[in-house]
Amino acid sequence: MPKSSEPEDISKKLAELEDTVGRIKGSYVELGEYMEVLKEISSRYFRLMDLYTKNGKISVDLAAPEIKDAISKDIIRLLLDSADKEREGSNLSEITRELKNIRGTASRRIVREKVSDLERMGFVKRALKGKTAYYAISDSLVEKWYSILGMKKSDGQRSQSDHK
Repeated sequence: MPKSSEPEDISKKLAELEDTVGRIKGSYVELGEYMEVLKEISSRYFRLMDLYTKNGKISVDLAAPEIKDAISKDIIRLLLDSADKEREGSNLSEITRELKNIRGTASRRIVREKVSDLERMGFVKRALKGKTAYYAISDSLVEKWYSILGMKKSDGQRSQSDHK
């Protein structure tokens, strides 16, 4: 009698073996997908490091070559720093104060003019909170930065307007 159950045992063991091989194969496919993601991330990282090495910093000129004057470039850098700290923007007084720290001098009138110019150019967006205007990097400029770095903005990465 034991011989009659042998084909069933072999058949059962073969089915288990096929199932195990299928799971292992799926794991290798998943591992390959993870490796592709890792390759893409490291490629972006090396691109970023290359830009940093060539310029000493990630220059505003890369994303906004239309901005010619140094004060406007400094304003963009300040607003980028503000965004990195997950702040919703800076008002003119804060921008002027920070520019004084960087440049040694800053006129509120000049800062207001430069920020207005940057807003007209589409690099800065303005939001009113009460009677105070706050300025932040525009979504289009953020998208340009991501594009330069070879990245797409994912749903997990929120824009400044999403922080409100």
